[in-house]
Amino acid sequence: MSHEKIARIVMGVIRRTGDGKIDWETTERTGVFQASFPNYSIRLSTIEGDLGVDYWFAIINNEGATIERVSDVDLSSNIEAAFEEMGNLYSAARRIALGVEKALDELLEIIDRDELI
Repeated sequence: MSHEKIARIVMGVIRRTGDGKIDWETTERTGVFQASFPNYSIRLSTIEGDLGVDYWFAIINNEGATIERVSDVDLSSNIEAAFEEMGNLYSAARRIALGVEKALDELLEIIDRDELI
């Protein structure tokens, strides 16, 4: 099965996430992050496989059904360095969803003032 279209979507999501254009959120499942679009959502997750972690990209329709789901392994023939690309996307989505930058900024502000808790 060719994953050409979904590979284009993944690369677009990577680009838009890097540009700060996608608002990632946490979900009811730990370690799963979601971005919502009109009529669809995208979810990123990891699953521990035989050879280590696999990154998963899923498209969910507006009724909550998963209509497509691919891993970095599935996309390896369509995306150069798919494991690294999807791993970087997962890390970026996680940081956005959990508000890591805000937390770091607040901690730096406290530390810079020498007002440790």
